[in-house]
Amino acid sequence: MSGAQPQEAATSRMGAGFAALRLPLTAALATILSSICLGSTFLTGAWFFPAVFAVLVTIGGAELARRLSAPRSTVPLAGAAALLVYLVLLYARDAAYFWILPNHDALVQLKDLVQSGRRDISRFAAPIAVSPGIELMATAGIGLVALAVDTFAVTMRRAALAGLPMLVLYSVPTSVAPDGVGWLAFALGGVGYLALLLAEARERVSRWGRPMRYSAPTANWRPGVETAPLAQVGRRVGAAALGLAIVVPAVLPDFDASTLGFSTGGFGNGQGSGRKVNVVNPILDLGKDLRRGRNESIISYTGAPDYVRLVGLDLFTGDKWDPSPSQVSNSKNDVREGLVSAPGLSSNVAKKVHTRTFKIFDLEETWLPLPYPTRRVTDIDGKWLYDESTFNVFPFNGSTRQISYTARSLELSPTTEQLRNAGTPPTSLLRYTQLPASMPPSIVNAAKQVTEGAKTPFDQAVALQQWLRSGGNFVYNTDVSGSLGDANGLEAISRFLVTKQGYCVHFASAMAVMARQLNIPARVAVGFTPGKLDSATGQRVISVHDAHAWPELYFQGVGWTRFEPTPAGARTPSPDYTRDAGVGGGAPTIPGETPTTAPSGAPGPQSLNAQERNLNDALNREANQGQSSPVAIAGRPIPLLPLGVVLGVLLAALIPWGARTWVRRRRWRRATSPAALAAATWNELLDTLLDYGYVWPASDPPRRGAVRLAQERAITGAARDALARLAAATERARYATELGAVGDLRSDVEIIREALAAAASRPGRLRARFLPRSARAVWTGISEQLADLFDAADNLSARLRLRRASG
Repeated sequence: MSGAQPQEAATSRMGAGFAALRLPLTAALATILSSICLGSTFLTGAWFFPAVFAVLVTIGGAELARRLSAPRSTVPLAGAAALLVYLVLLYARDAAYFWILPNHDALVQLKDLVQSGRRDISRFAAPIAVSPGIELMATAGIGLVALAVDTFAVTMRRAALAGLPMLVLYSVPTSVAPDGVGWLAFALGGVGYLALLLAEARERVSRWGRPMRYSAPTANWRPGVETAPLAQVGRRVGAAALGLAIVVPAVLPDFDASTLGFSTGGFGNGQGSGRKVNVVNPILDLGKDLRRGRNESIISYTGAPDYVRLVGLDLFTGDKWDPSPSQVSNSKNDVREGLVSAPGLSSNVAKKVHTRTFKIFDLEETWLPLPYPTRRVTDIDGKWLYDESTFNVFPFNGSTRQISYTARSLELSPTTEQLRNAGTPPTSLLRYTQLPASMPPSIVNAAKQVTEGAKTPFDQAVALQQWLRSGGNFVYNTDVSGSLGDANGLEAISRFLVTKQGYCVHFASAMAVMARQLNIPARVAVGFTPGKLDSATGQRVISVHDAHAWPELYFQGVGWTRFEPTPAGARTPSPDYTRDAGVGGGAPTIPGETPTTAPSGAPGPQSLNAQERNLNDALNREANQGQSSPVAIAGRPIPLLPLGVVLGVLLAALIPWGARTWVRRRRWRRATSPAALAAATWNELLDTLLDYGYVWPASDPPRRGAVRLAQERAITGAARDALARLAAATERARYATELGAVGDLRSDVEIIREALAAAASRPGRLRARFLPRSARAVWTGISEQLADLFDAADNLSARLRLRRASG
């Protein structure tokens, strides 16, 4: 006995120690589970494990202060100090004392990382790559949430209030992530919060009067309070609430801004399993770069000169040009694995392959500077993804600042004949011709008058380019803040056509909009002109003042083709394939403009040979695969909110009907013998009666109950005979040793149902069909099975605890 008592005392102390840690550990678990919802905000999960350890360290520091009997007001300070030490060890240990003690240099290093993370957040849209600054902010933020949860739930014993800081974690992806919070992440966070409430309730109940204790194999074993009944009730209530919170949003329609009738952007053409990427717009800062006093060098590259493209802006809202959201696959769209062939480019176009090595000095951009079209990017730090339609390249987990890489790209040399003979663009490119429903007449009239007499879309494009470069007396001027500013929407283009002064943004925007007005697919590209050759190094150097915008127009067989409407005085020569292109009878005259003429004698349109026609047909089929045009009316998305509400209500109304139908079919499928058929038919009759508001008295046997039913519901004729046959067959099935043929009992049930429906009112018939009362039994059965499952889990847990204690 003397040896058993110390062992029992040690077991009791272990149980008491675990019970004391239950609430802090549950608070940590709840915070970690809630933080999973942030996964949709980031491109990778590199932030998760540092955040998990931050939670454990923070709550561990607070618990240590409680164990040392520190004043309650100082416990959060201990947790905050532990978090700070952890952040210093993880992100600034080189500058700290003994790698963990913060000093001025370490704090400055943490501050710099935070500022870097804030810059990344301001430049990029979710989902965002996890840079060191972003990781620090996520780790520190989740650690502070854990500190708040611990303060409310453990220190103050107010677990319900701990849901407020946990709610902060959910508000971040809800407001910034394209897909919000997934149902699984929501469910995990909900389970953690319910577990925290139950743990705090158990702690509270354990202080109520004299506790009831487990029976145990040893006389002196006292592990704690028996709270199994409370835990069972809590789990069932929590599971029901969590289930409703998950199921209800799942059956309702998914609404977003476009559902309400507001356009949200373009339409990506990536794979269905891809990731939606929202981006910032570099055209907004282009004017500031051109007006900047210091012309700093930002990029150098080796190889042949070419325009270096940052991004293609393909979405025109009427107010500005934007890059549309893209759909990419992390495994498929890696530039190191090679880019797909440029859209619409045939093998007949002359090409040269160039390999250029780029070095970026101090440029922080969302996009990777590349020539168009690039085939592959190698020797680059981080992972970079590309959109297959625009060739926009953006980081998965990289940055453009001070990196180098090698790009293998094509130099295209299409002929004037190839561009004139371009085939009809595929229907998937109709989105590149979309314009607002109400266009300013000045833009519409200018596009028609400038291109009057042009026979092909390419001739129209050349006419627009020549008119903007020279024929329309436009002047290149970056100092237009008083009249145009840096805007590039319809209002700015209208003023630009009147003032005839602007810089590349206005020239490119005007030509792209007018090309779309002529049903030519068009977009605006933003990047840099080729830069200047450094004779000392043999490299070309791109400076801030080389920032540029130009239009890209699509011609089937050639693909996206660069045009240059900005006057030549801005170091922007026109492409070779447009220099010798005539436009029929010459450029038209706009009232009040100086007439200009174009070279005559240009070759007319020529028919394509059979091989090229077949190639164009194949390209059309390829471009049309997996793509669809947006659904719109008069150029505007259809508002689906009323339709979604109606569909949601109909879906909710069909659930009871579906449950009733499933039960009925299940019964008939299992009725494989006369006795089983009689039992199934009787149960179906009782459910049918319940659907029409009649409850069969439990004390009535089948025959007596049938007589009562016939009298109360005035059932006569064939329905009364069917009811009698049903009752007799049921009694024989219950009491007879052998049951012979029972007849067509299913038809008897249908006869009785038709009689009940004929006697019921129209609302009663509708309710019996779509809101049957008998469907409640389905939900009751499901809830009972779930309750039994929870009971089994509780019993298993109790047996395991008893076995551990007795062992």
